[in-house]
Amino acid sequence: MNSFESNFFIKYLPEDTEICEIIHRHGIVILKKIFIWLFIVSISSMFYYISYRVKEIIPFYIFEIFLFALFFKIVYDIFDWYNDVWIITHDGIFDIKWKLFKSETNSIKYENIEWVEVIENWFIDIILKKWSIIIHKIGDEEFSIDEVYLPYNALNEIENFTKEEEKEEPQKDKFELMMEALSGVVVDYMDRKWGKKEEKIEEYLEEMKKKWETIDLR
Repeated sequence: MNSFESNFFIKYLPEDTEICEIIHRHGIVILKKIFIWLFIVSISSMFYYISYRVKEIIPFYIFEIFLFALFFKIVYDIFDWYNDVWIITHDGIFDIKWKLFKSETNSIKYENIEWVEVIENWFIDIILKKWSIIIHKIGDEEFSIDEVYLPYNALNEIENFTKEEEKEEPQKDKFELMMEALSGVVVDYMDRKWGKKEEKIEEYLEEMKKKWETIDLR
């Protein structure tokens, strides 16, 4: 992760959030789309400029609009690929879905993660080091990103933060047990102390009963 990516994606996150890792989809995903669109442009141009019949049917300005639309689609797909990311922070994982006029952000806290798996869809994925990551939340919900490059780097980051969450819980339990033990000691001490006071009060009342002018109002 470089400083440009950090400054670019920080706008999608809450204030005072530190970015630890940004997970993109594999570059082959966008290259495949670009290759398909460029192939369509090449074939269309070849038929248009070679065939006089096509030129007669389709005016040149219509063909230019068609090429411009294909160019716009390529640019859109590039932006869509670059902005479709997972952002790993100390607090949780943010899933960014980029759209032309708006962006959708979903998040998951580490304490809500039940387990994480990595799926290899094809044999070629092993060669390209391209897999899908699925996070299973507590319950039936899933949180996934497809065709990630080097997914185990992201998986290690997620597991490290998950383990930190698990370590904090026992510490909290120990603290609560210690407080309960201390409160028990204090209660026992107060009981013993109060018991001594009662004994003194009883002794005092017995002495007062012996005097003739004292009336027992108990």
